[in-house]
Amino acid sequence: MYFEKMTVLSPIPTSDKRMLGNIKKFEPVIITMDQAMDSIHNASSVAIGERVCRTLHPDSVFTESVFLDELAEEMIQKGVATPCTADEAKQTLNKYSKHPLIISKVSGKHQEICRTHPPECVYWIAEKKGLTCLARIKAENQSLPAGTQ
Repeated sequence: MYFEKMTVLSPIPTSDKRMLGNIKKFEPVIITMDQAMDSIHNASSVAIGERVCRTLHPDSVFTESVFLDELAEEMIQKGVATPCTADEAKQTLNKYSKHPLIISKVSGKHQEICRTHPPECVYWIAEKKGLTCLARIKAENQSLPAGTQ
């Protein structure tokens, strides 16, 4: 009787498993503005540029990302980002304050801070499908997971 009322969860389709596997490599974390600023202040180089994923959705809402360290240097060299100060990075992130902040790994290190646009963000789309991929930091004073800065 009890087992008759249990809901059997359908298996995750293979294509979704692949997508989730690819997303998890970036280890995206939802962060606060204070956490973003900590990462910016700890970076050796900081730059501002268009969200990398916007090339997939050219008609999407324009927001800019903040790139850190080696990624910032590479984006500057390619001419797709502009070097900036910590204050300029903060002003940029504040321009889009209605959009959630996420930091993602690039080349094994959290180096991209993005004001995501949930309707077109691969992370938020995966979450909406029930594929948990965004780490959430519960405490306001809790820092990023070890080894991510």
